[in-house]
Amino acid sequence: MFIKLIVLAITLISLCFEFYEMKLIDAKRKEPLPAEVADIYSPERYQTFLNYKSDYRKVALLKSAVSLIMTMMIFLTPLFHIIESISRHTVYSVFFLTAALIIVLNALITFVFDYYSTFTIEEKYGKNKKTLAIFIKDELLDLVLEVAFTAIIMIPLIYLFEHIDGWTHHFTFTYGQSFLMTLAIFAGIMMIYLILLGISYIAIHVQYEFTDLEEGDLRNKIVALMADSKKKVKLIKVYNESKKSTSKNAFLLKVLWHREFGIADNFLSENAEDELLAVLSHEVGHLKHKKNIHNYIRYLMPVCLFALIVYLIPNGQIIINMNNAVKTAFSLTITNYYLLFLIVSTLLEPIMFLFSLYSNFATRIEEYEADYNAVKEGYGEALIRTFKQLSNDELIDVNPPDLIEFIEFDHPGMYHRIKAIREAEAKLAQS
Repeated sequence: MFIKLIVLAITLISLCFEFYEMKLIDAKRKEPLPAEVADIYSPERYQTFLNYKSDYRKVALLKSAVSLIMTMMIFLTPLFHIIESISRHTVYSVFFLTAALIIVLNALITFVFDYYSTFTIEEKYGKNKKTLAIFIKDELLDLVLEVAFTAIIMIPLIYLFEHIDGWTHHFTFTYGQSFLMTLAIFAGIMMIYLILLGISYIAIHVQYEFTDLEEGDLRNKIVALMADSKKKVKLIKVYNESKKSTSKNAFLLKVLWHREFGIADNFLSENAEDELLAVLSHEVGHLKHKKNIHNYIRYLMPVCLFALIVYLIPNGQIIINMNNAVKTAFSLTITNYYLLFLIVSTLLEPIMFLFSLYSNFATRIEEYEADYNAVKEGYGEALIRTFKQLSNDELIDVNPPDLIEFIEFDHPGMYHRIKAIREAEAKLAQS
């Protein structure tokens, strides 16, 4: 019961913190916008932004309430005991039944709220272009990906946990032997990671139709942006965002050594050429990025995970005790690995939250660096103009509370971003 209470306590604390963030955001939106972003919205358009966010706020609150109810049903009812009783009492059948039930429940909740958000809110503000067929296709693809990712990650882990006792001769490995086994485990993790990367790459090309940008002046200018970059992008493609929404984007897609630019057809047809080049020069800035102390510090997380596994293999009784506590709390006779990893992931949320703070901080620094590259290429003003137009079109919160930006944002908020570009322009003008 103690484990159940801890999990529910973490869930409730997360929900309370979400409400606190909402209060901070509401207070900030009552303040005048800073000069750097004051011209993004007219008074009428800013009211539209407030109404848009208010509509989404109601949906988010309702979804949180439904998710909380589902969490309480999962943890406070004999659901897992029932699943075990109707299974064949093997860890794999219990896992698949549990995963199927929870994934389907989450998918149904997501489908309902996504449907309302897409065909009510997005339609209301003229942002949706999805047909029902495209919407269902995307939702099904997300479901298939979740099932695939869950199976690819969990099945090898279950196999490992089911056999590690014998492989380590009842956890009598030395730390040296544990180190070697952990290396093998991490090699397996890397293989799984590469498989997931490949699936993600395929998925985005299933969701969108990508075609090569035609030869010509624009393509030559994009190639010229990479003249002083050691890393090159040979594939420059346009994708059909206009079939789904009014969103405009241009991004750099990287999978190992494979790189390609993706440009939304909306962006290509509705924005000026220098605005597109400004965004792509930002992406080239990422190509030029050299690892620094912030990047190396970010590697501490996998290093700590590696050290933890090395420690746990000779001390496997810790995991056994944890598993027994979970089985006792839920009146189980065999291990329900989906439940076990669900609980462990919830217990690790505070640690992952702290890691995300630093990860977001380091990523924001890289974004400022990439913006600086656009300024050096002479596209500072075009980048600002693009940011302002996209913010207006997408109804973006251009001046979030500093605390929210620090906690949640992996990109700088628009106010800080434009301010930094202006400062970079002034610095370059003086040099």
